[in-house]
Amino acid sequence: MGADGLRATGSAQIKRYADDLTLLYPETRLTENPTHACLDLAGSVLVVDDVMYRGHSMLRAVEYLACRQPAEIRTVVLVDRGAAKLPVRTDIIGVRLDVAPSDVIECNVPPYGDSFRIDLLQPE
Repeated sequence: MGADGLRATGSAQIKRYADDLTLLYPETRLTENPTHACLDLAGSVLVVDDVMYRGHSMLRAVEYLACRQPAEIRTVVLVDRGAAKLPVRTDIIGVRLDVAPSDVIECNVPPYGDSFRIDLLQPE
């Protein structure tokens, strides 16, 4: 447990790229790291996503975690596009951007990107 009282326990990777239709999976896929399969999730769980678009990724993550019965599930997104169509609730939102459906929001966050940056890409 860290000095802030938080304990990092593991991660699950959810693949769905709703902004880029060339990468869109027909069904959201959740891949659990096998080494984290037996983690005790009795406490609070924080789900962090980069972009909330229609809500598919967040819903799948929350459904999966709910089956593991944590005491509490909280959700955070860096960017909310304001277009969610599924019954998901975001507890903390970094920024809300109301953009055209064809626009792509790309989040770069260390260590996955060189620096923290949110880019709005508009098709030509």
